[in-house]
Amino acid sequence: MAAITTKLKTSWSRLLSFCPPPRTPRIHLLPPFSIPPPFPAHTTPFAFRSVRPFSTNPVMGDRVVQELLAEVEREKQMAREERRKAGVTLDGEDEDEEDYMGVAPLIEKLEKKKVKDLDSVDRFWVPTDSESDDDERFSPDEVKKRLDEFEKKCKRHAELLKNFAESETLDDAHKWMTKIDKFEQRYLKLPLEYRVIGDLMNRLKESTGKERFILLQKLNRAVRLMECKEAYDPNNPANFGVIQHRQIASPEDIVDSAGFDKEKSMIHGASLEEDDEDFSERKEQDDVLIEKLNAIEKILEEKLAELDHTFGKKSRVLEEEIKDLVEERNSLTEKKRRPLYRKGFDVKVIDVNRPCKVTKGGRIAKYTALLATGNYHGVVGFARARGPTANIAIQRLVFPQNDESCTGNQLTEAYEKCFQNLHYVERHEEHTIAHAIQAKFEKSKIYLWPGPMRSGMSAGRTVETVLNLAGFRNVKSKIIGSRNPLNVMKALFKALNAIETPKDVQEKFGRTVVETYLLVGCNSRGMMHRQFEMGRSSELLKVVSWLCLVGGVCGIGANWGTQASHPLPPRTVVQMLKDNGIQKVKLFDAEDRTLSALAKTGIQVMVGIPNDMLAGLAANEKAAGRWVSKNVSKYIDNGVDIRYVAVGNEPFLETYNGTFLRSTYPALQNIQAALIAAGLSNQVKATVPLNADVYGSSSNKPSGGDFRTDIHDLMLSIVKFLNDNGAPFTVNIYPFISLYNDPNFPVDYAFFEGSPTPLVDGTIMYSNVFDANHDTLIAALQKNGFGNVSIIVGEIGWPTDGDINTNPQFAQRFTQGFMNHISNSNGTPLRPGPIDAYLFSLIDEDEKSVQPGNFERHWGIFAYDGSPKYQLNLRTASNSSTLIGARDLKYLDRKWCVLKPSANLDDSEIAPSVSYACGRADCTSLGYKTSCGDLDVRGNISYAFNSYYQKNDQDDRACGFSGLATITEKDPSTTTCKFNIMIDVGSGTSWKTRTLMELSLYLFWYMVLPFTLAFA
Repeated sequence: MAAITTKLKTSWSRLLSFCPPPRTPRIHLLPPFSIPPPFPAHTTPFAFRSVRPFSTNPVMGDRVVQELLAEVEREKQMAREERRKAGVTLDGEDEDEEDYMGVAPLIEKLEKKKVKDLDSVDRFWVPTDSESDDDERFSPDEVKKRLDEFEKKCKRHAELLKNFAESETLDDAHKWMTKIDKFEQRYLKLPLEYRVIGDLMNRLKESTGKERFILLQKLNRAVRLMECKEAYDPNNPANFGVIQHRQIASPEDIVDSAGFDKEKSMIHGASLEEDDEDFSERKEQDDVLIEKLNAIEKILEEKLAELDHTFGKKSRVLEEEIKDLVEERNSLTEKKRRPLYRKGFDVKVIDVNRPCKVTKGGRIAKYTALLATGNYHGVVGFARARGPTANIAIQRLVFPQNDESCTGNQLTEAYEKCFQNLHYVERHEEHTIAHAIQAKFEKSKIYLWPGPMRSGMSAGRTVETVLNLAGFRNVKSKIIGSRNPLNVMKALFKALNAIETPKDVQEKFGRTVVETYLLVGCNSRGMMHRQFEMGRSSELLKVVSWLCLVGGVCGIGANWGTQASHPLPPRTVVQMLKDNGIQKVKLFDAEDRTLSALAKTGIQVMVGIPNDMLAGLAANEKAAGRWVSKNVSKYIDNGVDIRYVAVGNEPFLETYNGTFLRSTYPALQNIQAALIAAGLSNQVKATVPLNADVYGSSSNKPSGGDFRTDIHDLMLSIVKFLNDNGAPFTVNIYPFISLYNDPNFPVDYAFFEGSPTPLVDGTIMYSNVFDANHDTLIAALQKNGFGNVSIIVGEIGWPTDGDINTNPQFAQRFTQGFMNHISNSNGTPLRPGPIDAYLFSLIDEDEKSVQPGNFERHWGIFAYDGSPKYQLNLRTASNSSTLIGARDLKYLDRKWCVLKPSANLDDSEIAPSVSYACGRADCTSLGYKTSCGDLDVRGNISYAFNSYYQKNDQDDRACGFSGLATITEKDPSTTTCKFNIMIDVGSGTSWKTRTLMELSLYLFWYMVLPFTLAFA
């Protein structure tokens, strides 16, 4: 600060030294450089100036030298005349005479100063040949030239930024970033103040609530101070002449305006004294008061805590100390009554009432004005004042300094009413309230409901005015009872102050799952489904939140995959979700038909980003913004209740060999930044679904849990990022995989009925692998300081086919046991309470990769056609005993492709035909101890042929196989093995479709493209 002050003093002193002296010894009524106003208007660079430039005037220096030379010449001439009259003649009279006056050094000094001044003239001044006040630098041509140069620099800078945004690799991005830094340092070097402003803006993007409000005030103050500094910077060429023009006025103007500044200011309703107050000084005073108040509050808490355990004489002394502290606190609070920041607030008249008092002398009428103020960013207040006229009543609220009919105390009180009674209101997604609320004051009762995006305001004039001042855009309101404006206003503020945000609820209960009650209902023990009753909204929401925490499944979710050759229509799947009471769904992509079908259904959605997109999103923040705009914002506007964005799917699996280690975390950061920029960070949270292999235990007990050593630091960074943004940790837990990978794994330990050999960890006994696995994660989070991070079980289930331990009986046993386990809301030993989980999965997918195992295509609780595989009670209001399957489906014709009875099993074409069919269709049900494991050789061959035949929409050419197959109308299914018939949805990737696609591609590459190039 000292260096900056010295630099500014040097600049002003240099400017003063260049200032030309006045031509006449006139006494100025104003100093040459008066104190600038606190916040002058910003002066735009490169603007055309019609005033004379404020710089050194060489013409004036020439005039001084010429006058001195002329005076010396006159003295010489007079000396010559005197000598001539006396008859004295000197040798060399015509030559230059001797410097008998001693002015030669003075002349030489002036000549040198002249040259020096011309050399050191300000670089922005160009000497002209005339003494005209016009300057070529500010001619239209010169101004246009400078503007063109500046536009070229801006254009070049934009090109560099574009190349940086479109860079595909980190090396390219680093190269372009280096070029941008060098270019900005050379041509667009910003002062330190702009860097501070940029840092404040970056912090403003991630801040919410009151922190955002404070940052806005700091940012506004920094910008205004920077504008002031730029407008009065003497080194800025745009200010040359303007400063002098503003500061030096003619005596006539000064006399005309002398003594009337305060009166003019009072006419406009502002106080000159208040405007002259130093903003920074007031802020420092307020900061000191806040520090004192905080210190007193802390001491009061300690004294009150000590008072609970103190008795007798010490207790009375302690009470006196507490009383003194309270008085001191109240006195400091009274000092801090005037708010620092008022710019940006808008004041609107709500109502003007005219009460009348009848006396002997007649009626005495007074006016009562009710006003509201707000800054359109969550800060709003109201006030009421009285006066003999409506204007005075309003003035007492807004401009009390003008009201001479009131005393000073009354003025202060009336003025503070409007700005002292300010309330900060949390806005959900910056446009609505978080949940429905009701409030009552006297005989007025008000109801508020959140509205979807762009639905607009639906409220009376009073309520709508206040909500608009607070920054709400989509809220519905209803008033019952008295509509007195003052009562309505107090009821409205009572309701706004009672609104709880998801963050408030999370801090209160320590569970992110409670957030679901804010906008939708919750099922508990199958007795409560989503409802809304007018007059009971606030009480209902509190009861629902308590039920979610104490007893019940607060909405079970399901994973909806679409890797199927003949997928069910999305609307059919959505109807299945509704029929079974499934309130949440997790997607692995953001397919348009799927999300469109979920619009306006009330089903909460987690959209997914495939792993192969992580690198692009990690390297380009604009790509992340485009993805959020296209796949999140678009569908939220259409009524899709998107709650989470799943960035990748199990990207840290050891089988990936670190492919996505470098791209996952940057992609998560960019997606979160894009959500913040879109104003969706409060509703939509970005998370990373991770496999349970990211953590483990060195002691083989949950208490020894910690993250994998090779990704330990990366995991801590991700967990901290999730915790800072209020996002959950999503983990996929598969007890079946433990049984699949270890033949010696105890089977009973994978289920929930209890194990004869439980795992003992200290005083805790684990009877199932799910609780042990879940608590291993809890221990890992607690060990690293993140024990309060909420957890979502993103995938959990049991397959029904493809392995010796996969069958409908085991799947029903596990899934029903899991539903019973979480419905009791006992949680796990280290994390009691409800568990937020998504079943894996909803429907079988016959085109998934079988690299993990043949069971990978059979995780669904429904078959490929939406038929339930087993009885399951999801413990929801819609599903109390069994699953409800898809309805109104159309199947293909009842015919199958099987091996000809006359075919010889020793035929050499059988093996390659079966291999070809199973490589392009689903044969995972054929194997040891699988559903079709009891088929003979002919049955296995027929199953393979039929799978290929059905997948290709029963095309006759798909049942050839070198003449080994035939089409039959007799069902070849057995009691355990079903020969499927595909559904007719018109969306399957059939043999015909693939053939047409391949033919079209062939024609384009080998016929259309060469023909086009030949004539180009």
